[in-house]
Amino acid sequence: MHLLLGAELQNILAAANEEGIVRIYNTESHENPLLKEWLAHENAVFDIAWVPGEPQLVTAAGDQMARLWDVKSGELLGSFKGHLCSLKSVAFAPGEKAVFCTGGRDGNIMVWDIRCSQKDGFYKQVKQISGAHNKAESHPPPKWKKRRSSTRGMAPSVDTQQSVTVVLFRDQHTLISSGAVDGVIKMWDLRKSYSPCRHDPVPLQTYPYSGTCTRMRLGYSGLVLDSSRSNVMCNCTDDNIYMFNVCGTKTSPVAVFSGHQNSSFYVKSTISPDDQFLASGSSDNNVHIWKISDPQRPPMTLQGHSEEVTSVAWCPTDFAKIASCSDDHTVRIWRLHRETDDPQSS
Repeated sequence: MHLLLGAELQNILAAANEEGIVRIYNTESHENPLLKEWLAHENAVFDIAWVPGEPQLVTAAGDQMARLWDVKSGELLGSFKGHLCSLKSVAFAPGEKAVFCTGGRDGNIMVWDIRCSQKDGFYKQVKQISGAHNKAESHPPPKWKKRRSSTRGMAPSVDTQQSVTVVLFRDQHTLISSGAVDGVIKMWDLRKSYSPCRHDPVPLQTYPYSGTCTRMRLGYSGLVLDSSRSNVMCNCTDDNIYMFNVCGTKTSPVAVFSGHQNSSFYVKSTISPDDQFLASGSSDNNVHIWKISDPQRPPMTLQGHSEEVTSVAWCPTDFAKIASCSDDHTVRIWRLHRETDDPQSS
Protein backbone atom coordinates (compact mmCIF):
# COMPACT_ATOMS: atom_id res chain seq x y z
CA MET A 1 0.00 0.00 0.00
CA HIS A 2 1.19 3.50 -0.77
CA LEU A 3 -0.24 6.73 0.60
CA LEU A 4 0.03 10.48 0.21
CA LEU A 5 -1.40 13.45 2.12
CA GLY A 6 -2.57 16.35 -0.03
CA ALA A 7 -1.52 19.95 0.48
CA GLU A 8 -4.26 21.48 -1.67
CA LEU A 9 -7.09 19.27 -0.41
CA GLN A 10 -7.18 19.95 3.32
CA ASN A 11 -7.00 16.77 5.47
CA ILE A 12 -7.31 14.51 2.41
CA LEU A 13 -5.29 11.29 2.19
CA ALA A 14 -4.87 9.13 -0.91
CA ALA A 15 -3.97 5.45 -0.56
CA ALA A 16 -3.44 2.78 -3.21
CA ASN A 17 -2.92 -0.96 -2.84
CA GLU A 18 -1.74 -4.12 -4.61
CA GLU A 19 -5.25 -4.82 -5.90
CA GLY A 20 -5.16 -1.63 -7.97
CA ILE A 21 -7.66 0.24 -5.79
CA VAL A 22 -7.28 3.93 -4.90
CA ARG A 23 -9.05 5.21 -1.79
CA ILE A 24 -9.50 8.83 -0.73
CA TYR A 25 -9.91 9.52 3.01
CA ASN A 26 -10.84 12.48 5.17
CA THR A 27 -8.28 12.20 7.96
CA GLU A 28 -10.36 14.34 10.34
CA SER A 29 -13.45 12.10 10.16
CA HIS A 30 -13.64 9.25 12.67
CA GLU A 31 -17.06 7.90 11.66
CA ASN A 32 -16.95 8.01 7.86
CA PRO A 33 -13.36 8.62 6.75
CA LEU A 34 -13.69 6.98 3.30
CA LEU A 35 -14.72 9.61 0.74
CA LYS A 36 -14.21 7.70 -2.51
CA GLU A 37 -12.68 4.54 -3.95
CA TRP A 38 -12.23 3.16 -7.45
CA LEU A 39 -10.32 0.51 -9.37
CA ALA A 40 -7.47 2.41 -10.99
CA HIS A 41 -5.61 -0.56 -12.51
CA GLU A 42 -6.15 -4.30 -12.97
CA ASN A 43 -2.81 -4.72 -11.21
CA ALA A 44 -0.89 -3.49 -8.18
CA VAL A 45 -0.38 0.26 -7.77
CA PHE A 46 3.21 0.83 -6.62
CA ASP A 47 3.23 4.61 -6.29
CA ILE A 48 0.99 7.69 -6.47
CA ALA A 49 1.68 11.41 -6.81
CA TRP A 50 -0.58 14.44 -6.39
CA VAL A 51 -0.68 16.91 -9.27
CA PRO A 52 0.63 20.14 -7.65
CA GLY A 53 -2.22 22.52 -6.89
CA GLU A 54 -4.94 20.29 -8.37
CA PRO A 55 -7.42 17.68 -7.06
CA GLN A 56 -5.78 15.14 -9.35
CA LEU A 57 -3.27 12.34 -8.92
CA VAL A 58 -1.18 9.97 -11.03
CA THR A 59 -0.96 6.24 -10.30
CA ALA A 60 2.02 4.07 -11.31
CA ALA A 61 1.21 0.38 -11.59
CA GLY A 62 2.24 -3.15 -12.45
CA ASP A 63 0.35 -3.05 -15.76
CA GLN A 64 3.24 -1.00 -17.22
CA MET A 65 1.17 2.18 -17.25
CA ALA A 66 0.68 5.42 -15.37
CA ARG A 67 -2.77 6.99 -15.21
CA LEU A 68 -4.03 10.48 -14.39
CA TRP A 69 -7.22 10.74 -12.30
CA ASP A 70 -9.66 13.39 -11.15
CA VAL A 71 -9.95 12.73 -7.41
CA LYS A 72 -13.39 14.28 -6.95
CA SER A 73 -15.10 12.34 -9.73
CA GLY A 74 -12.80 9.32 -10.09
CA GLU A 75 -12.66 10.05 -13.84
CA LEU A 76 -9.71 8.80 -15.88
CA LEU A 77 -8.05 11.80 -17.56
CA GLY A 78 -5.21 10.06 -19.37
CA SER A 79 -3.04 6.95 -19.68
CA PHE A 80 0.75 6.97 -20.14
CA LYS A 81 2.33 4.04 -21.95
CA GLY A 82 6.00 3.40 -22.71
CA HIS A 83 7.52 1.25 -19.98
CA LEU A 84 8.09 -2.45 -20.67
CA CYS A 85 7.71 -3.65 -17.08
CA SER A 86 6.01 -2.57 -13.84
CA LEU A 87 6.25 1.09 -12.87
CA LYS A 88 7.79 1.53 -9.42
CA SER A 89 7.80 5.30 -8.91
CA VAL A 90 6.17 8.54 -10.05
CA ALA A 91 6.92 12.18 -9.13
CA PHE A 92 6.07 15.66 -10.37
CA ALA A 93 8.48 18.47 -10.96
CA PRO A 94 8.17 21.08 -8.15
CA GLY A 95 5.32 23.47 -8.89
CA GLU A 96 4.80 21.92 -12.32
CA LYS A 97 1.32 20.59 -13.11
CA ALA A 98 2.07 19.04 -16.49
CA VAL A 99 5.47 17.34 -16.20
CA PHE A 100 6.19 14.19 -14.21
CA CYS A 101 8.67 11.33 -14.26
CA THR A 102 8.39 7.58 -13.76
CA GLY A 103 10.87 4.80 -13.02
CA GLY A 104 10.29 1.15 -13.83
CA ARG A 105 11.43 -2.40 -13.42
CA ASP A 106 12.61 -2.26 -17.04
CA GLY A 107 15.49 -0.06 -15.81
CA ASN A 108 14.19 3.02 -17.58
CA ILE A 109 13.35 6.52 -16.40
CA MET A 110 10.73 8.36 -18.44
CA VAL A 111 9.55 11.98 -18.46
CA TRP A 112 5.97 12.78 -19.50
CA ASP A 113 4.18 16.01 -20.44
CA ILE A 114 0.38 16.14 -20.13
CA ARG A 115 0.31 19.08 -22.57
CA CYS A 116 1.47 16.83 -25.42
CA SER A 117 -1.07 15.21 -27.70
CA GLN A 118 -2.01 11.56 -27.32
CA LYS A 119 -1.24 8.83 -29.83
CA ASP A 120 -3.60 5.87 -30.19
CA GLY A 121 -5.29 6.86 -26.94
CA PHE A 122 -2.08 7.06 -24.88
CA TYR A 123 0.43 9.71 -23.90
CA LYS A 124 4.02 8.86 -24.91
CA GLN A 125 7.20 9.77 -23.06
CA VAL A 126 8.99 12.97 -24.10
CA LYS A 127 12.37 11.85 -22.69
CA GLN A 128 13.84 8.49 -21.72
CA ILE A 129 16.97 7.41 -19.81
CA SER A 130 17.53 3.71 -20.53
CA GLY A 131 19.45 1.36 -18.24
CA ALA A 132 19.72 4.05 -15.57
CA HIS A 133 20.87 1.64 -12.84
CA ASN A 134 22.47 -1.26 -14.67
CA LYS A 135 25.00 -3.00 -12.46
CA ALA A 136 28.31 -3.74 -14.15
CA GLU A 137 29.06 -7.46 -14.25
CA SER A 138 32.12 -8.48 -12.23
CA HIS A 139 32.43 -11.69 -14.30
CA PRO A 140 31.42 -11.00 -17.90
CA PRO A 141 30.49 -14.05 -19.99
CA PRO A 142 33.35 -15.50 -22.08
CA LYS A 143 33.61 -14.35 -25.66
CA TRP A 144 32.71 -17.77 -27.02
CA LYS A 145 29.47 -17.76 -25.04
CA LYS A 146 27.84 -14.71 -26.53
CA ARG A 147 24.53 -13.64 -25.15
CA ARG A 148 21.67 -13.43 -27.55
CA SER A 149 21.14 -9.75 -28.17
CA SER A 150 17.78 -8.65 -26.90
CA THR A 151 15.29 -7.61 -29.53
CA ARG A 152 14.74 -3.89 -29.50
CA GLY A 153 11.41 -2.97 -27.92
CA MET A 154 11.14 -6.17 -25.90
CA ALA A 155 11.35 -6.30 -22.12
CA PRO A 156 14.67 -7.56 -20.71
CA SER A 157 14.59 -11.00 -19.12
CA VAL A 158 13.92 -11.04 -15.39
CA ASP A 159 17.41 -12.12 -14.34
CA THR A 160 19.08 -9.19 -16.13
CA GLN A 161 16.66 -6.49 -15.03
CA GLN A 162 18.16 -3.61 -13.10
CA SER A 163 15.06 -2.00 -11.69
CA VAL A 164 14.73 1.71 -11.03
CA THR A 165 13.10 1.86 -7.60
CA VAL A 166 12.57 5.60 -7.02
CA VAL A 167 12.67 8.77 -9.13
CA LEU A 168 12.08 12.36 -8.06
CA PHE A 169 12.73 15.86 -9.35
CA ARG A 170 15.27 18.00 -7.54
CA ASP A 171 14.27 20.92 -9.76
CA GLN A 172 12.70 21.22 -13.20
CA HIS A 173 15.96 20.25 -14.95
CA THR A 174 17.37 17.68 -12.51
CA LEU A 175 16.26 14.17 -11.55
CA ILE A 176 17.44 11.96 -8.68
CA SER A 177 17.04 8.19 -8.93
CA SER A 178 17.88 4.94 -7.15
CA GLY A 179 18.07 1.30 -8.20
CA ALA A 180 17.43 -2.14 -6.78
CA VAL A 181 20.89 -3.68 -7.05
CA ASP A 182 23.63 -1.16 -7.88
CA GLY A 183 23.70 0.64 -4.52
CA VAL A 184 24.13 4.04 -6.19
CA ILE A 185 22.09 7.25 -6.05
CA LYS A 186 22.28 9.13 -9.35
CA MET A 187 21.47 12.68 -10.43
CA TRP A 188 20.52 13.42 -14.05
CA ASP A 189 20.52 16.62 -16.11
CA LEU A 190 17.37 16.59 -18.23
CA ARG A 191 18.77 19.28 -20.52
CA LYS A 192 21.17 16.63 -21.82
CA SER A 193 20.10 14.37 -24.68
CA TYR A 194 19.94 10.67 -23.71
CA SER A 195 19.59 7.98 -26.36
CA PRO A 196 16.69 5.56 -25.63
CA CYS A 197 18.74 2.75 -27.19
CA ARG A 198 21.90 3.31 -25.14
CA HIS A 199 22.03 1.42 -21.84
CA ASP A 200 25.05 3.10 -20.22
CA PRO A 201 23.90 6.71 -19.72
CA VAL A 202 26.26 9.09 -17.92
CA PRO A 203 24.67 10.85 -14.92
CA LEU A 204 25.42 14.39 -13.77
CA GLN A 205 26.55 13.03 -10.37
CA THR A 206 26.72 9.69 -8.55
CA TYR A 207 26.54 8.97 -4.83
CA PRO A 208 28.08 5.53 -4.28
CA TYR A 209 27.27 3.19 -1.40
CA SER A 210 29.50 3.94 1.58
CA GLY A 211 28.10 1.57 4.20
CA THR A 212 29.66 -1.59 5.57
CA CYS A 213 27.28 -4.21 4.19
CA THR A 214 29.07 -6.69 1.93
CA ARG A 215 26.03 -8.05 0.09
CA MET A 216 26.53 -8.11 -3.67
CA ARG A 217 23.19 -6.44 -4.35
CA LEU A 218 22.16 -3.37 -2.44
CA GLY A 219 19.36 -1.04 -3.33
CA TYR A 220 17.18 1.81 -2.12
CA SER A 221 13.46 1.63 -1.45
CA GLY A 222 12.73 5.29 -0.81
CA LEU A 223 14.01 8.80 -1.57
CA VAL A 224 12.68 12.04 -0.11
CA LEU A 225 13.97 15.62 -0.36
CA ASP A 226 13.77 18.25 2.36
CA SER A 227 11.97 21.54 1.68
CA SER A 228 15.16 23.26 0.51
CA ARG A 229 15.63 20.41 -2.00
CA SER A 230 19.30 20.30 -1.03
CA ASN A 231 19.30 17.13 1.12
CA VAL A 232 17.92 13.75 0.06
CA MET A 233 17.11 10.92 2.50
CA CYS A 234 17.66 7.46 1.04
CA ASN A 235 16.15 4.30 2.54
CA CYS A 236 18.73 1.56 1.92
CA THR A 237 18.14 -2.18 2.18
CA ASP A 238 21.05 -2.39 4.64
CA ASP A 239 18.71 -1.01 7.41
CA ASN A 240 20.13 2.52 7.24
CA ILE A 241 18.83 5.80 5.88
CA TYR A 242 21.59 7.88 4.27
CA MET A 243 21.37 11.66 3.91
CA PHE A 244 23.24 13.14 0.94
CA ASN A 245 23.68 16.82 0.19
CA VAL A 246 22.94 17.21 -3.52
CA CYS A 247 24.07 20.84 -3.78
CA GLY A 248 27.82 20.52 -3.32
CA THR A 249 30.56 18.24 -4.59
CA LYS A 250 30.66 15.84 -1.62
CA THR A 251 29.34 12.42 -2.61
CA SER A 252 29.54 10.66 0.78
CA PRO A 253 26.63 10.82 3.24
CA VAL A 254 26.41 13.82 5.57
CA ALA A 255 24.36 11.79 8.08
CA VAL A 256 23.23 8.21 8.69
CA PHE A 257 20.04 7.22 10.54
CA SER A 258 19.73 3.72 11.98
CA GLY A 259 17.42 1.80 14.30
CA HIS A 260 14.76 0.53 11.90
CA GLN A 261 14.64 -2.52 9.61
CA ASN A 262 14.28 -2.56 5.83
CA SER A 263 13.90 -5.99 4.29
CA SER A 264 11.74 -5.04 1.29
CA PHE A 265 11.52 -2.44 -1.47
CA TYR A 266 8.30 -1.00 -0.06
CA VAL A 267 9.63 0.88 2.98
CA LYS A 268 9.45 4.67 2.46
CA SER A 269 10.21 7.76 4.54
CA THR A 270 8.90 11.31 4.90
CA ILE A 271 10.26 14.59 6.28
CA SER A 272 8.29 16.99 8.48
CA PRO A 273 7.40 20.27 6.70
CA ASP A 274 9.76 22.21 9.00
CA ASP A 275 12.66 19.83 8.15
CA GLN A 276 13.18 18.92 11.80
CA PHE A 277 12.14 15.26 11.78
CA LEU A 278 12.49 12.20 9.56
CA ALA A 279 9.89 9.41 9.78
CA SER A 280 10.18 6.01 8.13
CA GLY A 281 8.26 2.78 7.81
CA SER A 282 10.00 -0.39 8.94
CA SER A 283 9.94 -4.15 8.55
CA ASP A 284 9.68 -4.44 12.36
CA ASN A 285 6.01 -3.26 12.11
CA ASN A 286 6.71 0.19 13.60
CA VAL A 287 7.10 3.79 12.47
CA HIS A 288 10.43 5.34 13.47
CA ILE A 289 11.07 9.08 13.87
CA TRP A 290 14.51 10.71 14.09
CA LYS A 291 15.50 14.28 14.88
CA ILE A 292 17.44 15.24 11.75
CA SER A 293 19.89 17.49 13.62
CA ASP A 294 20.81 14.60 15.94
CA PRO A 295 21.13 11.42 13.83
CA GLN A 296 22.98 9.52 16.56
CA ARG A 297 20.01 9.72 18.93
CA PRO A 298 17.86 6.54 18.83
CA PRO A 299 14.57 7.08 17.00
CA MET A 300 11.20 7.43 18.65
CA THR A 301 8.89 4.51 17.82
CA LEU A 302 5.18 4.54 16.97
CA GLN A 303 3.72 1.12 17.76
CA GLY A 304 0.34 -0.15 16.61
CA HIS A 305 0.70 -1.92 13.26
CA SER A 306 1.00 -5.73 13.20
CA GLU A 307 2.85 -6.14 9.87
CA GLU A 308 5.55 -4.29 7.93
CA VAL A 309 4.96 -0.53 7.78
CA THR A 310 5.55 0.53 4.19
CA SER A 311 4.60 4.09 3.36
CA VAL A 312 4.46 7.09 5.68
CA ALA A 313 3.33 10.63 4.88
CA TRP A 314 3.66 13.84 6.88
CA CYS A 315 0.78 16.27 6.49
CA PRO A 316 2.12 19.31 4.56
CA THR A 317 -0.22 21.74 6.37
CA ASP A 318 -0.38 20.19 9.87
CA PHE A 319 3.08 19.59 11.34
CA ALA A 320 1.66 17.35 14.07
CA LYS A 321 -0.16 14.87 11.80
CA ILE A 322 1.43 11.83 10.19
CA ALA A 323 -0.13 8.88 8.32
CA SER A 324 1.19 5.34 7.96
CA CYS A 325 0.05 2.23 6.13
CA SER A 326 1.01 -1.37 6.59
CA ASP A 327 0.74 -4.89 5.25
CA ASP A 328 -1.82 -5.40 8.04
CA HIS A 329 -4.26 -3.62 5.64
CA THR A 330 -4.75 -0.60 7.88
CA VAL A 331 -4.01 3.10 7.55
CA ARG A 332 -3.25 4.89 10.81
CA ILE A 333 -3.31 8.62 11.52
CA TRP A 334 -0.96 9.72 14.33
CA ARG A 335 -1.13 12.96 16.27
CA LEU A 336 2.29 14.10 17.50
CA HIS A 337 2.75 16.42 20.49
CA ARG A 338 5.69 18.67 19.67
CA GLU A 339 5.85 21.15 22.52
CA THR A 340 9.27 19.77 23.38
CA ASP A 341 12.22 18.78 21.24
CA ASP A 342 10.90 15.25 20.85
CA PRO A 343 7.57 14.34 19.26
CA GLN A 344 5.19 12.26 21.34
CA SER A 345 2.28 10.37 19.81
CA SER A 346 -1.33 9.74 20.61
